[in-house]
Amino acid sequence: MHKLLSGLRIVKVSATLNSGAGRAFVFYCHALRELGADVEAWTFAPDQAMLQELADDGFPTRVLGLLKHSHRWSSSRALASELANSAADVVHVHNYETGLHASRAKAAGAINRLIISHHDPRLRWSRRFFAWPHRMTPEMVIAPAPSSAIHIQSWYGYAAGRVVALPMPVNKACFDAPARQEELARELGLMDAYPIIIWVSRLKRHKGQHDLIHAFRAIVEHYPSARLLIVGSGSRGDFLKNLTKRLRLTEQAILTGSRKDVPDLLQVADIFACPSHAETLCMAVQEAMAARKPIVSTAVWGPCDYISDGDNGLLVPIGQPRALADAILRLAADPALAKRLGEAARAYAQENFSMDKFVAGLANIYTRVIDHSQSQA
Repeated sequence: MHKLLSGLRIVKVSATLNSGAGRAFVFYCHALRELGADVEAWTFAPDQAMLQELADDGFPTRVLGLLKHSHRWSSSRALASELANSAADVVHVHNYETGLHASRAKAAGAINRLIISHHDPRLRWSRRFFAWPHRMTPEMVIAPAPSSAIHIQSWYGYAAGRVVALPMPVNKACFDAPARQEELARELGLMDAYPIIIWVSRLKRHKGQHDLIHAFRAIVEHYPSARLLIVGSGSRGDFLKNLTKRLRLTEQAILTGSRKDVPDLLQVADIFACPSHAETLCMAVQEAMAARKPIVSTAVWGPCDYISDGDNGLLVPIGQPRALADAILRLAADPALAKRLGEAARAYAQENFSMDKFVAGLANIYTRVIDHSQSQA
């Protein structure tokens, strides 16, 4: 199976490479190369750290210099020209804007086979309007979780048989990270803290950090030594800092910014909280499961697909800080429950989020696409 795609030329395209969606792009490139394909990685925008990471790993890379967010036909024509010259057997693009431009390019005859991976959970009417005419264009559409696959298929009008769910694998470091590191805990001022709650994501409104901070206010009333780690960067940084000041949590709620030691940070924490309002998969929750953390998550796409409430985590309603706080307090007060949920989460991750399982699923998708196109020839 590992050389199933030997000789196949694949061009992977994304407007940007950041956060979980960017990490997914990287996983795809490595999985396709493991299957024997020749893979090139392209982005619309320059200065993408993960593109450099791929270049360092030996992948041919290109920066197209196109607008990151645009419906313009000029971008579609420019992409079509580049792809026509690439002689790719399969073009595999990520997310909405890139998918739109690639769909137009395929309709113009510049692409032989097109696969689209959708990672963005925000289903906007403008996107539906522009994408609807191309709903029959891609050979396959990949969603990262079953619930998001259902909604993406319905929203964009793709034929049901062309939409599949393929969960991402988890960074091996999250499975293998050593136990709590005292030096890191000391660096962050966490030596005598309990409970330590962590959330890892971009600082965006739909990620729900504001709900978690409000929930944390109630947690501190019961546990004055509690600490909250919000890991990530983004446009809401100043707003969240001001919110912690207004709620008098500047000492207890720590906005760390982007960090490269997330597996180690997970081992420092006692509870992982996902307050998000919208997700397709949420790789951060997957990583917390692999790290054996007890998890409280809103019942959004992705987490609600692989967290069973009370079995391997706790699910709460979206946008309700009080419910979020109550669930976290329940785990803080019951270490045996927290340990049981964490162990169950780890077992689920080991079974479902391995690289081998992802490679096998991706091989099946590509085989279907190639067999179908050959049968139509």
